[in-house]
Amino acid sequence: MLKLVITGVSSFIGMHLAKYFSANGFDVVGTISRDLVEYSGVQALRLECLVECGVKIESLDILDEGALRVFVQQERPSYWLQHAGWAEKYSEYGYDFDKGFHVNVSPLKVLYSSLVEVGCQGVILTGSSAEYSNGDLAACETDACFPLLPYGLSKLCETLYASQLAELYSMPTRVARVFIPYGAFDNPLKLISSVIMSLSEGRAIDLSACTQKRDFLYVNDLVAGYGALVKDLQRDKLFDIFNICSGCAVSLKDVLLTLARHIKRDDCEKLLRFGARPMRDGEDMMSYGSNQKAIDILGWSLRYDLISGIDECVDQVLLNNKGN
Repeated sequence: MLKLVITGVSSFIGMHLAKYFSANGFDVVGTISRDLVEYSGVQALRLECLVECGVKIESLDILDEGALRVFVQQERPSYWLQHAGWAEKYSEYGYDFDKGFHVNVSPLKVLYSSLVEVGCQGVILTGSSAEYSNGDLAACETDACFPLLPYGLSKLCETLYASQLAELYSMPTRVARVFIPYGAFDNPLKLISSVIMSLSEGRAIDLSACTQKRDFLYVNDLVAGYGALVKDLQRDKLFDIFNICSGCAVSLKDVLLTLARHIKRDDCEKLLRFGARPMRDGEDMMSYGSNQKAIDILGWSLRYDLISGIDECVDQVLLNNKGN
């Protein structure tokens, strides 16, 4: 059985990745930055779900070079999925770039050198749509990148450094540039999760005009994209980048009205108070990616459109909340 280490499994995407690969025949080891008992809230629920799925959870400080080397020697992974990173205030100019560089970029040299020693077959890194410049056209992997925000710059540095290390160590590497995933076990303060709970409980929620258009991808399609990336590590190319996205720009208002229709409250549209809040300063009105490269090379395709993804997401969020 192939062993896959996934860092950052207490996160929304990390948890779904670990669950997906475990269900698809991998021996999954998920890492967290603190002791398991120190987690609470939705992070604790994610980790509890993974334990029930048979995922091995280990504490690892990826900034501790010695601990990282020992961990790699002990686990000897077939593949490494580097998902952990510093993302606090990721959508703000106040993002701590120094901390982001320290966490997102600095560990990579030790990581790659350690993985080569144990015969690792490849590395997958989680990138971000924030690496791209602003624009009205679909972002493509060949675009020049001039990130607007410090978080995007830290992730672009991670991507570029990984490309150099892939060449230096002859280590097959793929970067998944992720746009906006949604699904069960997401942060309850995120827009889709908070609106689902507000509507289900009959609480009004103040919103901006929600005319911004974004690229939303249901998490089940996202993790299947990572599965295709792991298979692609066997292709005769050391380094490559793929957008894992829907390829469509959808307004936030349309997304929220879609989930409101699924909840089927007569007063849903009254509870969604569009325009009650101002738009954020400097808000990018259009952000979406092209997924054509992933379709053509990876053979990946979407199983969920917006309606089916939102419908399943709403059902799962309400079910999980009822159970807790």
